[in-house]
Amino acid sequence: MILLLLAPYATRGQEIHFCAAHNFMTSTGPITRLVQEPRGFQAFDAAITWSTSGTEAARIFGGPRLGIGISYANLGSCHCIPGSRMGDSFALYGRINHSLIKLGAFQAGYNLELGPALMTHPYHRTDNPGNLLYGGPFTIHVKGGFFALVHITNKLTVEADVDFRHNSSCRLIVPNAGINSVNCGIGARYSLGNATLTPGAHRPEADPLDKKFRVSIFAGGGIHRCMAEFNADLLLPPDQRQASYTPWFKGSVGLDAVWRYSRATSSGLQLEVHYLANTEALKRSDNKLFGTAEREYSPIAPGVALIQDLYFGSFIAGVGAGLYLYRKVGVHEDHGRSYQKVWLKYYPPRLGGFFAGLTLRAHKFNQADYLELTLGKIL
Repeated sequence: MILLLLAPYATRGQEIHFCAAHNFMTSTGPITRLVQEPRGFQAFDAAITWSTSGTEAARIFGGPRLGIGISYANLGSCHCIPGSRMGDSFALYGRINHSLIKLGAFQAGYNLELGPALMTHPYHRTDNPGNLLYGGPFTIHVKGGFFALVHITNKLTVEADVDFRHNSSCRLIVPNAGINSVNCGIGARYSLGNATLTPGAHRPEADPLDKKFRVSIFAGGGIHRCMAEFNADLLLPPDQRQASYTPWFKGSVGLDAVWRYSRATSSGLQLEVHYLANTEALKRSDNKLFGTAEREYSPIAPGVALIQDLYFGSFIAGVGAGLYLYRKVGVHEDHGRSYQKVWLKYYPPRLGGFFAGLTLRAHKFNQADYLELTLGKIL
C-alpha cells in the first residue's frame, strides 16, 4: 500500500484515482451453468493518470487523461456448482478518461481500460471441469463506460461509474466463454500537481499518414484454439479429455483504402483474404459432435469491411464491420457471414509509412476469434 501511494510521486503522476464497485454478472449460458445466484462480486481499482497537452492530437480530442491502473476482483467469492470454482482476477491496464460535459464543479464523460489480467483457478479437466469461462490464467481485461463526478475541493473529487467489464483469453486458450458483468462503482480522485503528457509528437511535413486519400497493404497472423475441438471432448469422461489443445495459425493479407477528411478521423474500405489453418480439425470435431456427413470446408475466407479510424499523433485506434464473401467452416465454428475488428496501430514518424498493429477479430460482437499482429505500409 505504501508503494502504491508513493508511485504517483515517483512517476510525476498528476492525479490518483481509487474506486470500489459491485459487479452484476450477465446471464450468459456458461455463467448461469457455473455460478449460482446471486451472481455478484466486488472489484477494487487504483490508477495514476496524467492530462495530455502540447500537441495537436491532444487539442483535437479535448485533452483526454491517460493513465495506468490495477484492478482486483474477488470472483472467488461467487458460489459455483459443486466440484468447480472461480478464482480472483488481477489486472494491469492502460486507461483513457475523457470529460465530455463540464458544468461548473460537475463533469461527465467516458472511461476505457485495456490490459492483461491474471485469473486464478482456471478450467481443469478433472479438478475444475465446470469453469468454462476461462481456460488458462492469462486473459485480456476490457472495461468501458461512463462516469459523473463532482469537485469537492480544488484537489478532491468524488465520482460514480457505470461500466461493462469483460475478461477472456481471445481464443489463445480454450474454453473461452469469458466473464461479463455490469460494474457500478463509487470512487474518488485526488490531484497531485500540474505535470502533463505530450503524446502524439509532431510528425514530419508531407508524412504519408497525412495524405487525404491513401492506400495501405498489410499482412498479419496469430494463433487460435478451436472451441469445436474442446466441445467435442466434452462428450468424453473428464479423465479422457485432452489436457491442452493445438494452437492453430490464423492470418490475413489485405488492402485499406481510406479518406482522411479531418485531422481526427478517416473512413474507408478494407479488402482482405483471411486464412484458417484448422479445417481438418474442424471436420473431425464436427463429425464427433453432429455425426459424419458431407460438409464444405475451406482455409480461405475473403472479406470486405467498412473501417473507421481515430488519430492521436502517430497512433491510430480503429474499428471495422465486415462481411465474408465466401466462408466454409462446417457447423460448429460457423458464426455467420459478418465479422468485427478493432485495432491499435503505430506509424513511426521516420519510417516512411510503415506501421505495426494489434488487431482483435470477433463474431456477433461478443465472440472473440483471435489476436493478430499486423505489419503494413502506406503505398
